[in-house]
Amino acid sequence: MSPSRHTPSDQPGATHVLGRLHDRLRRPRNRATPDQATSRQAGRAFACAAEKCVMDLMTGDRPDLVRHSADVLTHLLEIWAAHDLNAEDVWIELDRRTRMGNLLLALNMAERGSIPPGARRRPWKIRTTKLP
Repeated sequence: MSPSRHTPSDQPGATHVLGRLHDRLRRPRNRATPDQATSRQAGRAFACAAEKCVMDLMTGDRPDLVRHSADVLTHLLEIWAAHDLNAEDVWIELDRRTRMGNLLLALNMAERGSIPPGARRRPWKIRTTKLP
């Protein structure tokens, strides 16, 4: 029996708003697929909001960080909706990466009590911090 996956749609609080916003953005439009100019404009707006977020983080401006973080999420959801990308697929991918990282960490931290720490061989030694 595998543990249940927790996605933002399962969480109480403000996360349910993301689902409603994404559903609203996914409503059918006049065009079947976004054109390249629209995609470029959406990407530019996302990058600009993300840049402002980083600047707010570096300056320690918490209220602006909150505002610009909301802009980043809104633009990202717009991009997903324009390209018919399901937000649930993104949450599943993040869950998969987290589980893989936890598995690699557990394999790396396996302790053998009978062998002194200096003499331990770890065949599963992970030498990177990047998640797959």
